[in-house]
Amino acid sequence: MPRNAAPAGAGRTIAAVLRALASLVVLATAIVGLPLLLIKATPVVWATSHDDLAHLIDRQDTGGAFLLLLIAVAWIGWATFTACTVREIPAQLRGRTWHAPRGLGSSQRLAAVLVGSILVLLPTGTALATPATATPAATATHVPAQAPHAPEPRAQAQPATTVAADDASPHYTVREVRPAESLWSIAERELGDGERWRDIAALNDGRTMADGSVFHASTFLQPGWQLRMPDDANAAGANAPAAQGEGAQSVTVQPGGTLWGIAETEMGDGAKYHEIFEANKGATQPGGTTLTDPDDIRPGLKLDIPQPPTPHAPAEKAKPHPTTPAGPDESAGAGSGAGEGAGAGEGSGAGETRPAPHESGQKTKAPSAPAQTPEHKKPEGEDRGEQLPAAPHTAAPQKPTAVPSASAQPSKDAPTAPASTPQDDTTSSEDTAPSPVGLREGAGIGMLLAGSLVAAVGIKRLLQRRRRQPGETIAMAAQPTPLEQVLEASAEPGSVELLDTALRTLNHHAQQEGRALPAIRGARITHRTLELLLDADTEAEAGPIRPFVEHKYAPHCWSLDRTQELLDHDQARATAAPYPGLTTIGTDPDGNHLLLNLPAAQVLLLDGDIEAVRDTARALALEAATSTWSDRADILTIGLGTELPTQLPQGRLRAVPHLRAAQRDLGELLLEHHQSADEDGTVPLPWMLICAAEAAAGDAQHLADALTAARHLPLALVLPAHDAQQAFPHAERLAVGSPEPVRSDLLDTDVLVQSMTDSEYEDLVGVLATAEEPARPAEGPWQLVPAVTLDKRGHSPASPSAVPDAPFAALTAPTPLRVMPPPQPADTATHAPATTRSTEPVPALAEPALAEADDDQVPEAVELHAPDIQVLGPVTVAGIEASGHGFKLALLAALLYFKPGISSDTACEAMDPRKPWSKATLQSRISELRNRLGTDADGSPFLPRDRSGTYRLSPKARCDWTRFTQLAERGLAKGPEAGIADLEAALDLVRGRPFGGADLAWAAARIQEMLVRITDVAHTLATWHRTAPRPDLTAARRTVTRGLDIDDSAEILYQDWMLIEDQAGNRAGVSAAYETLRGINQRLEIGMESETEKVFDTIMSRTAS
Repeated sequence: MPRNAAPAGAGRTIAAVLRALASLVVLATAIVGLPLLLIKATPVVWATSHDDLAHLIDRQDTGGAFLLLLIAVAWIGWATFTACTVREIPAQLRGRTWHAPRGLGSSQRLAAVLVGSILVLLPTGTALATPATATPAATATHVPAQAPHAPEPRAQAQPATTVAADDASPHYTVREVRPAESLWSIAERELGDGERWRDIAALNDGRTMADGSVFHASTFLQPGWQLRMPDDANAAGANAPAAQGEGAQSVTVQPGGTLWGIAETEMGDGAKYHEIFEANKGATQPGGTTLTDPDDIRPGLKLDIPQPPTPHAPAEKAKPHPTTPAGPDESAGAGSGAGEGAGAGEGSGAGETRPAPHESGQKTKAPSAPAQTPEHKKPEGEDRGEQLPAAPHTAAPQKPTAVPSASAQPSKDAPTAPASTPQDDTTSSEDTAPSPVGLREGAGIGMLLAGSLVAAVGIKRLLQRRRRQPGETIAMAAQPTPLEQVLEASAEPGSVELLDTALRTLNHHAQQEGRALPAIRGARITHRTLELLLDADTEAEAGPIRPFVEHKYAPHCWSLDRTQELLDHDQARATAAPYPGLTTIGTDPDGNHLLLNLPAAQVLLLDGDIEAVRDTARALALEAATSTWSDRADILTIGLGTELPTQLPQGRLRAVPHLRAAQRDLGELLLEHHQSADEDGTVPLPWMLICAAEAAAGDAQHLADALTAARHLPLALVLPAHDAQQAFPHAERLAVGSPEPVRSDLLDTDVLVQSMTDSEYEDLVGVLATAEEPARPAEGPWQLVPAVTLDKRGHSPASPSAVPDAPFAALTAPTPLRVMPPPQPADTATHAPATTRSTEPVPALAEPALAEADDDQVPEAVELHAPDIQVLGPVTVAGIEASGHGFKLALLAALLYFKPGISSDTACEAMDPRKPWSKATLQSRISELRNRLGTDADGSPFLPRDRSGTYRLSPKARCDWTRFTQLAERGLAKGPEAGIADLEAALDLVRGRPFGGADLAWAAARIQEMLVRITDVAHTLATWHRTAPRPDLTAARRTVTRGLDIDDSAEILYQDWMLIEDQAGNRAGVSAAYETLRGINQRLEIGMESETEKVFDTIMSRTAS
């Protein structure tokens, strides 16, 4: 018989009133009555029992001590319960939840039950007066990639599901319930694991919510916020609603709600309340309670609503398509991607923009992801595609800042649709936003190792430039190696600098506060912060040390407070790195980089075949040998080759032939420490052994014995597990060689292990070997670049005709001059190919031929309106600055100018090695660039069409680099009498560091040549001004300053600076130049060249005499 809804509601209300009254009585008794009783009882018990407590051992116990203990427990229990109640009342009134400290969970739950029962009867605001209707738990499910469906009528009645126009991923709407929802509770319910709250936080960090607030993981969730969810949200969540009305839908009970009312609203018949009860009977609810009585439901309960599957939405079509949902840029370009795959992509879709789905309660279907066909079948289609200029976006998508989880990564089996419409360059790298993970698919080189290697190669290139003679060029390969492209795609110099500076700042504050550094297991670098993973046995009663704070959610974890000031560069370099053994082992499934503190682990066993062990050990050794935070370490390697110790700029690496040699070295270290420990108390450098060769069990056992004798010395062993597992049965084991994440017990997470393959290692050795080659001899006019010469007289003879000297105040000051904020070592790093040793030829297309040496000026270009590509500074092209893709188009124009005849595949790879452009994207950008460059006087485009599948600019296109070389070579040929004007004009073309300081693998050789030539021109000008019959020292100083603005590590310019100040009789200026160079060398961790030392010593010795 159908049940009457009214009586049920009335009965429910009477029961709620009775429970509320009973709760009020219990609450008043516990908070008010109990302390009144204790106030009266405590003095009486104390008066009769304190003597028993004083003589507890030497007298017979009369029970007085027990009564005192009972009174103390009662007071403590009352205090904790009252504190929990005081916290619970405002929390429930605001619809929030709070986490009770450890040990107070029972008091918090009891207070929550009593307070919740009372608040139901009180007058409520909006948070408590919501009608008794069910709120769907999730606001969007996976949108099928191919199967459209009809919108459900209830989606309009309750518009809780919204599919954003720029994102087809699942969403969740934060509800106004008691207790308030948290990232943990949402992850626990929707993803099946509360630990995955970080996935949700990463996907939403920095997003602007509906009320204008910016989401951060540390802020409270507000009702109405729409959160992006991982792609597996609906599959993983135990209470997630089924797609297309299939299965059960989760709802939350609002204040005053009943099972009858919910069944009537959700199922159309209140009599079906028993189905809801049976579906949720015994299920664990928030707070740990279970549903046992259909008349006893409280606000905040999560109930599953059973619904039969609808005939128009079969289960197969309700499941998400395995293809990764397209991001904002892919969605916009889906049309072009489809065309590319099916013929229309030859051009028809290049400029289309799909209209955004209507933002209503209805669900919209996502465009299907096309299957990509080989791009070389119909090259003639490219030209047709380029005839359609790309249409502008209807709405600028937000920049995706989240670190995608493993499930959100694009798979090889399901390529995403390419984009073809113009986007804001800040939003993505054309087709898809580059992932901040820094690892290639599967195992590979992480961002920290990549950044450290880029910096190491940059130092080698810097030393090449320093050690060459004026006019010479350094040895560089014409084409980048595959490794250089990987490093360019993966490197994040900012993360390397942040990690190093934050750790040194921690050590600085620890020393100032007189506190010991915490023992850490490792570190985790997310896309927005740095976290230190503390040892579980670490006790930090005084709290975290600046600049770190206690992590709000993870125990034994400190996170970097980005609001606190870090040490500047000079202060950081003066402070020792506290954890030199930190080394990246890979990334977790969320894309966060994981570092293991090897001395804390002491022994790391690599479990896998010999090739996989060698690849992983090689990556560990290279990062430890090149990272800035391991500058104080002694690293021994076995089985990793003997080339690197002599080629790396840092001298931390040492190769030994076998374990016995490592044992002898360790024994000597222990003996040395034992003999000198009592004298000065100096702690030796961290000693690390990284072995990839097979080891005998006896050798491993000897190492284990030595490790036991080492006690607290900072030692670390990395060994193959197969040979050392018996000697180190309790060591950390890490499975290597797997493309899937593996478990790390010490870090308590899964890890995608980092590695470097044999081919990558060979590329690195080749790049470093090329950097050791001698410079190429000077050719043509560059043979006339003057060498640095010392005037034996020390000063120029005074002459009435000499130009008056007007030294800069900064140059005459005793303090070092800093002509510009010194860039980090990564700024000087460029990629250095190694396979080919021929220098890349300069295109002889774009500028008129050199005039004769006696001509006064370089002839102007015939075409006055030809595009002018400027690369001596930030890359720009006149006429396209206002474009939404201005920088990308300018970079593309520079690529076409310096690489004439480049193929489409090579261009796509060069424009973004991390996420290469699709053919459709390249066609769209080529079309836009052609339209913006325009045509010449004859009507021919400056970017001609080429049906052979290659691209090149018109010979009429101009470039500031070509004009620079023309002016410089002609000025050198004219000599100091007539060539100064040409060299000044050439230097005036330089606006900054070539290509804006960007590290571009395809332009690495060209950037090095530019730096060398700019330095040569500045040196020549300074020398000519200084040695002229009428010396102009002011102009010479100005030239040196401009040269150092471009390359502050050019040592020859510091020699010029010292000679200028010596000629001016400015001893303080000479010292300023020397000290400035020494500071830069200390920052780069390199020594000063002997020629510079000779110049300085000669000047200072004769000045003193």
